[in-house]
Amino acid sequence: MKIIVIGAGISGCSSGYALANAGHEITVVEKGRGVGGRMATRRMDGARIDHGAQFFTTRDPRLQVLNEQWIREGRVSDWYDHVPSKPDIPSDMRYRGKLGMTDPAKSLTQDCDLALNFFVEKIVKTKTWKVFERGGTGRVLEADHLVITIPCVQMLELFDRSGLDLGIEVMKRLGAIRHTRCLALLGMLDQPSKLAEPGAITHPTEHIDWLSDNQVKGISQRPAITVHASADFSDKNWDVPAEEWANTLIKPAEEVLGANVNRWVFHRWGFAKPLVTFGESNFHNPEIGLTLAGDGFGGERVERAAISGLEAADAILANKF
Repeated sequence: MKIIVIGAGISGCSSGYALANAGHEITVVEKGRGVGGRMATRRMDGARIDHGAQFFTTRDPRLQVLNEQWIREGRVSDWYDHVPSKPDIPSDMRYRGKLGMTDPAKSLTQDCDLALNFFVEKIVKTKTWKVFERGGTGRVLEADHLVITIPCVQMLELFDRSGLDLGIEVMKRLGAIRHTRCLALLGMLDQPSKLAEPGAITHPTEHIDWLSDNQVKGISQRPAITVHASADFSDKNWDVPAEEWANTLIKPAEEVLGANVNRWVFHRWGFAKPLVTFGESNFHNPEIGLTLAGDGFGGERVERAAISGLEAADAILANKF
């Protein structure tokens, strides 16, 4: 069966992996240049910087199996299992990509076709699904089943453009999904920071939720930092030019780091952490050949988003096509 997965975050990648592994022909469609979604790694002045999700856990046996595969492939490694001086934080092992957080997503899509830089304008269901590209080369893809894992706000916008209505109850539940927003700042340091292993600290100042040095983390040859602003700070400054708020994060970060930021860029994560979810790990409608998944279904953490994708695949495979 031909299946199109829209969205190459960890949910889409895990779903595509499971379906390809079951023998189906999978195409993963992504509006960006690569896979991973918020499992994002950026190169900057010779440094590698994880600027979205920082790690993943493997509490679920299904993630343990995948992680064992990633370890065999040399894609991931242990990072840390506890935070010094913070015994209240769970002691599960946190894993990281060896060269950045995109590595697991790249592994999952090895047996999938990729349609990158593909913004989906609309989807149309006749006997099959057709997926139309906005702009670009005007690509049109066709499949027997459609899996959509993009953020629910974008999902609903796509449904509106496509004239697709899944019924009052489902549309209401999709519309209720809410995420926090996060302003991320990526910076180069003038010298190694004084952060000790594992090279990350949570809530070091009022407006910073996360601060890490990617060199100490082990993915970058040069000292380069990731700063995640708090949800409150991000909301207040979302539409404010970065030049007006950057120093509010940089100056206190420099004090913690013991080094100066000599170059920086920023990124807006519009769908950082789900606050309200769909209530189930996925939505599956075999009658029209449509399945929905993502962290807006599975919940916060990379692991739960991945499980959402795997359980979406299970729902499709249970139909025994």
